[in-house]
Parts: sequence; C-alpha cells; structure tokens
Amino acid sequence: MIKIKLKKPNLVSFDKNSGLNCKISQQTYIEETLGVKLPAKFSLFMNLTEKSEDGNLLMAVDGVKTVGKEITAEISEMNTLFSRVTPLAEPLFEKLKAANDSLKSEADLKPIFDKFDNADRVYAKLDFMSHRNLLSDVIKSKKIEGLNKLNTEYHVKLLRAALTDFILESNKYASSELLYWYPKRKVLLESKNSKGGAEYSELTKDALNSYSETCLLYTSDAADE
Repeated sequence: MIKIKLKKPNLVSFDKNSGLNCKISQQTYIEETLGVKLPAKFSLFMNLTEKSEDGNLLMAVDGVKTVGKEITAEISEMNTLFSRVTPLAEPLFEKLKAANDSLKSEADLKPIFDKFDNADRVYAKLDFMSHRNLLSDVIKSKKIEGLNKLNTEYHVKLLRAALTDFILESNKYASSELLYWYPKRKVLLESKNSKGGAEYSELTKDALNSYSETCLLYTSDAADE
C-alpha cells in the first residue's frame, strides 16, 4: 500500500522579548538567465539579540558575506527552484475540478454535490480546498467503482491529508516572501499566520522536492487510470 506524506518547511520561532526581527529589503544581486545578466532583488532577515554595553541592539552586518558570490549563488538557486515549484498547484487544481465535473452528472452522487452547490455556496466558484473536500466525500461514499481501487492501492487517509497539506502550502507559497537569514545562511519564508502576524519557516530543497513530488503524484497518468 502506497503511503504519502508531504514534507513541509519547519516553522522557526523567535523570542520577541530577547531580540528584534529586522528585515532589509531591496538587496540586489546579478542573476544570469539565458545568457542575460539582470538584477534580482531579495530581502535580508536578521534576528538581533546581541546588545552593546549601553543596552542597544547591535546590527553586525558584513557586506561581503551578505552580497558575496557564495551568498548570491545560494539565493539565486533557491529563488529559481521556488519560482518553478510555486506554479505547480494550478494544474492540479484544474485537474481536480475536471475530475469533479466528470462526476457531477452521476445520479448516485447528487446528494453529495448538492452540499457543494446550494444557497450557501455555488459549485462553479468552489476553491481548491472545497473541491478537495468534495472529491473526498465522493471517494468515501464508495459509489464510484473506478475510485474504489484507491482504497486498496493507497493509504487513503494519508492521501487526503497530503492533499490538504499541499493546498495549504500552495496558499502559503503564493503569498510568502523569500528571505535570506543572516548569518545562519538559510532561506526563510515569511507568511501570515491565522491571526495576521508574521510567521517564518525554513525553506529547504527537501521541502520543495516533497512539494513537487506530491503534486506529480496527483497529476501523473497513473492517477487517471
């Protein structure tokens, strides 16, 4: 049985009582694309905790280390990967909508579809998560023979959970800003939490690979069979 679990960027917390988060925007480096060198922008992030003798927070920035060749290469690589991964959600959303559209005319499924097309919400305007919930209800109903094989080939509970995580991550990726965490030499995603405050997570190649692989699994030809 195939099990699926999305690896998400790890949340990073900072103690506001002992330090201060500082973001310097409009930092630039030169990025070469198809032989053309263009300036690219990024934001530098620091968590200031060291203080001077008079109690003021110190901003110890080494210009060479924040705009040098190694840092430029790291930022450029992550920016490129991130820009290629973030659009992956849209084709999956379209495929999910198409799958639900193909099932909408099934008489046995009318009670399920009526829950998603009524006075409170319109089917044509359902978002990514609503379409996910709709298809989940269809699968759980076991009224479509072609979908029943999912219960034998996949761990369906994990399959649904992974898709939920993917959708939540896609929303985060679409609205996040990429930050270079100095001097940790790591890349952070700055997004908004449920209360509207800033939230930070460490973005790694493993997380991006997992996001991409999860999407490819749902959009692969095998998923259509």
